[in-house]
Amino acid sequence: SKKVAESQTFSIFSQFKSLKSRETCRGQQVSGSRCFKMAATVTVTTDHAKIIAGQPADEGKKSLAKSLGWQPYNPEDNMRQDILLDYLYDNFMFAVRKGFPWPQAVLCVELAADMQRECQGLPLVEAIKQYSTRSQPYAHRLGDRNFKMFTDQFFQSYMQHYRLYQYVFGRDRDSWVSQYDLLVEPPPGPMLFKEGKSFKQWDYERQVVELQTMEAERRKLREAQKQNLEEEGSKLIQEAFSKLEGVEGPVDRETLASVVGDSITAHVTVTRDQLRTSIEEVQDNLEFKLEKNKIPKPAGVKTPTPPVSGRRRKSPERPRTRGSASSTGGKKK
Repeated sequence: SKKVAESQTFSIFSQFKSLKSRETCRGQQVSGSRCFKMAATVTVTTDHAKIIAGQPADEGKKSLAKSLGWQPYNPEDNMRQDILLDYLYDNFMFAVRKGFPWPQAVLCVELAADMQRECQGLPLVEAIKQYSTRSQPYAHRLGDRNFKMFTDQFFQSYMQHYRLYQYVFGRDRDSWVSQYDLLVEPPPGPMLFKEGKSFKQWDYERQVVELQTMEAERRKLREAQKQNLEEEGSKLIQEAFSKLEGVEGPVDRETLASVVGDSITAHVTVTRDQLRTSIEEVQDNLEFKLEKNKIPKPAGVKTPTPPVSGRRRKSPERPRTRGSASSTGGKKK
């Protein structure tokens, strides 16, 4: 059986001999790099092998890593170790799918790990020689049929992508580290329990404050409207009495009637608009009061203090016109 195994390995060696001219990797080229190597021995028991084979791929890989004595790791941070785990798991599952006995499936894992460990930094031709030498003890235990099947699979997978494996396991991955200076603001300290309030009280105060804020904004809007009406009224009255400016001597009846009529119209317009605004203000107050009464008030809870509204401005004084009394006790002409 030893001669048969040697002849099979020699035939495979002949098929890959033509790659020698294209192989540029040399041991001294990667000797300075930190190569990734496993422990000297890799042992998986048959009981563990049965468990691994009966699990899904992800769970089986985790069980295999645990059997190898590896510590848990993050695949994103340690991709090289994750690739090695895939490599060992694939060789193991190949043997399982082909019906190898459990001890022989474990041997396939050991042989794959031995080749990965010993071929670091070697060119492809030397790696093939290493396989022909190191696989001999395994060939006797695997048997001619199973050893040939595993050898064909090994050369079609690992040896076919040998230079890629060498690059992954023999070259450190370039690290990209981003550093940022961030200001971290911790949350404020919690209140004392005796200073806290129930959810019902908090919800009641929240709704009341929202209504009070809306009421204050509406009140400011009404006050601005009243101020605009007063300014417009004053402007209309001044325009009405401006017809008397520059008139010398007695005023004729038609001019006086026109001034009085325009003045009355201005007063009526301003009074009407102010009355309508006052009615709308009363309606707003009643609506807000009704909305506040609809909110359920917990027992013993005080109504929040409403926000302070703006002060009302005084109405501008009516401009004095010619012919008006200078004082309350003035004489009539």
